[in-house]
Amino acid sequence: MMPPERKVRVVILAAGKGTRMKREKPKLLTEIGGKPIITRVVEACRIPEIEKTYIIVGFKAGLMRETVGSSCTFVTQRFQLGTAHAVMQARDVLRNYRGDLVVLVGDSPFLTRRLIRRLVGIHRRAGVAATFLTTEYSQPPPYARVIRDRAGKMRNLLEENQCTVEQKRIKEVSTSHYCFRAEIVLPLLSEIGKDNPKHEYYLTDIIPILIRHGYGVEAVRVKNPRLVFGINDQRDLKWATGKR
Repeated sequence: MMPPERKVRVVILAAGKGTRMKREKPKLLTEIGGKPIITRVVEACRIPEIEKTYIIVGFKAGLMRETVGSSCTFVTQRFQLGTAHAVMQARDVLRNYRGDLVVLVGDSPFLTRRLIRRLVGIHRRAGVAATFLTTEYSQPPPYARVIRDRAGKMRNLLEENQCTVEQKRIKEVSTSHYCFRAEIVLPLLSEIGKDNPKHEYYLTDIIPILIRHGYGVEAVRVKNPRLVFGINDQRDLKWATGKR
């Protein structure tokens, strides 16, 4: 059970087109097991502790709204300038919010309610500013690498295109699912820049920013990579649907 003292809200990042899927509709409307990916993620968020869910939409937002329905609040990201930029779009609706904020990428169809509860529960017990899920792959997808020191302490989180050749060999990756103390993290989003190969605002950058400010961060390893696997292209979709 999770400590009940703080509220929980969720932001699901769902504004991208998913160009690598090579489809006209948003990739999150792709069905797996008879359900759109975004529907699966929204259903995973239906736990008693979550009081409100926001979905960041952009490409063909109308279709996303029709699919999800009125159970969520929609926030528009007019220009897709990165994951941190997407979360920034929710700052107005979260202006006076003091509580825990779960941020999920919307392309993980196998997320479970149990895993989300575990994320929030560990975050609260640790008393840190940010907690995020990691997993390990023998051959990692192009996900952000978890950078630790020799003692295993968290030092950084780097997108693959920011990594050295040696850092790319790291097996532990971020799955892009977070739990934040909203009153600490939301104001610090303004410190995220876009000095990177894609010139985007990466949400991964909030982790070194928090460490620099002296806040605690926690990484929670997920043993089963399938639970946090993201669908980015046709190859991923075949893997997810057992059509390898």
